[in-house]
Amino acid sequence: MLTAVAFGLPAQARAQGNGRPKGARAATASSMPSTVTATLPVSSYPQFGAWLDDASALPRGAGAVSLGAGYWRLGGMSQTNLPMLGGAIGVTDRLQMSASVPFYRVAAPTWSARGIDDVYVSAKYSLLDPTLTVSEVGVAISPVVEILSADAGDGRVHFALPVSVEVRRAPFRVYGSGGYFTRGAVFGGGALEWTSASGVSVTGAIIQSYSMKPPTPPEAIEGSHGDVSVGLAAPMTHSISAYGSIGRSLTSVASGGTSLAITGGVSFRFSGSSIP
Repeated sequence: MLTAVAFGLPAQARAQGNGRPKGARAATASSMPSTVTATLPVSSYPQFGAWLDDASALPRGAGAVSLGAGYWRLGGMSQTNLPMLGGAIGVTDRLQMSASVPFYRVAAPTWSARGIDDVYVSAKYSLLDPTLTVSEVGVAISPVVEILSADAGDGRVHFALPVSVEVRRAPFRVYGSGGYFTRGAVFGGGALEWTSASGVSVTGAIIQSYSMKPPTPPEAIEGSHGDVSVGLAAPMTHSISAYGSIGRSLTSVASGGTSLAITGGVSFRFSGSSIP
């Protein structure tokens, strides 16, 4: 499960790999440090994974970097991600490379933990560019390498293959993604974005994922996870934008959902116009 949607960023930062609460992937007690195992239930949780992106790729040589923070409130604990680092660059006019690296701190009444959260490295290839078609429809595929944090109990390196579709009808834009995570999840989600003449955009998003691994015991947690969020992005200068979002899980807190998710930050864009 990936809660935060960071709107107003390059495509990689909007994607649902930019930090997430660790309680949603609650590890078995045997995979946690010995100092905290007594506070956790010994049960196996289904693995959720999700990704939400558009079908647009950065032009060749253009790129963006982002610096953000996130906060998630879960049952009996909270997580803060600071900083959340992201970056993307256009390799060609159709191919974009992206990465996100968040740092987390989890706090509970009797224990705490910190470290590097899940890292995502992805490539996005635009099969159909929405800016080059009369219908303004786009399609892209985005192979993803997922490197889970050190507490992952079922291996750290996994893969995903999201397919994204985008439709533009100014001042609106609709996009969505669906696909599969090799650690055992299928997902789908969509977003509706409105952009004003001044460049301020408001985006609402919903995403749902389903575990393909049964929990042990079966009643331990729900087999699916959903999240909703609303985001706002605004240009500060020609190359700098600020963004923020707020949301929560549709899944109950008792089943690994978040009662509150807040993210925000700044993105810096640069142009590839000087590249021959």
